[in-house]
Amino acid sequence: MTSIIFITLIGFCAAIIQTTGGFGFGSLFVPLVSMIVAYRYATFISIITCMFLQISIIIKYFKKIQWQLIIAPAIISFFTSYLGIHLMVGFSSKTMAVLLGIFLWILAIYLILIAPKVRLKKNIWAELGVGAVSGFTGGMFAVGGPPMVAYYDSVIDDPVTYQATIQTFFFLTSIAMVTEDILCIHLSSKIGILALFGIIGCLVGTFVGTKILQRISMKTVRKIAYIVMLLTGTYNLAKGIF
Repeated sequence: MTSIIFITLIGFCAAIIQTTGGFGFGSLFVPLVSMIVAYRYATFISIITCMFLQISIIIKYFKKIQWQLIIAPAIISFFTSYLGIHLMVGFSSKTMAVLLGIFLWILAIYLILIAPKVRLKKNIWAELGVGAVSGFTGGMFAVGGPPMVAYYDSVIDDPVTYQATIQTFFFLTSIAMVTEDILCIHLSSKIGILALFGIIGCLVGTFVGTKILQRISMKTVRKIAYIVMLLTGTYNLAKGIF
């Protein structure tokens, strides 16, 4: 029962971050849920749970989706996510904790200090590049959002169009990652139950997040997400080392 309450609350909080800022679900969800299940199962639950958030956003903002910005990065990410997943299943939980901790620290520092000064251009090569990185980190860490955030932030000005486009990208790539996970790892009824309650928390958090979005700026939410990255990165480093 404790695990069910815990994963429901984490799904709720992660959904608020993802719904308001565009990313951050996996950054919060995976490190915390890996406290109660093996890392590979935490990534699976994270991906499938967040897909329900993405579906709700797609339905709400379908007319705002910029499909031309999705196709190329989505296609390349299908291949790189396969590589990320197969690397992930070959590492121990402690090794994955250290790698995720380092990744989150580097990511947070980049997004806080460097990303605001970088203006990416809308072209096929940029889309292929960010799609490849996003697929790999999504498959390995269930954290594929930041590369796409950096790109879409630079080429999309309307926040609603941004949300619709980025969540559609995540949904398409999540389908591939979930398929790979199902083929690569053994799933039990316990994992299914935890995923179900994670989805319930996620859906409630999505509803609350859309309400919060109307009252605070995305800049503020992203700052909170960066702090979460640093804290969860520190936790995972400590978990892997000690």
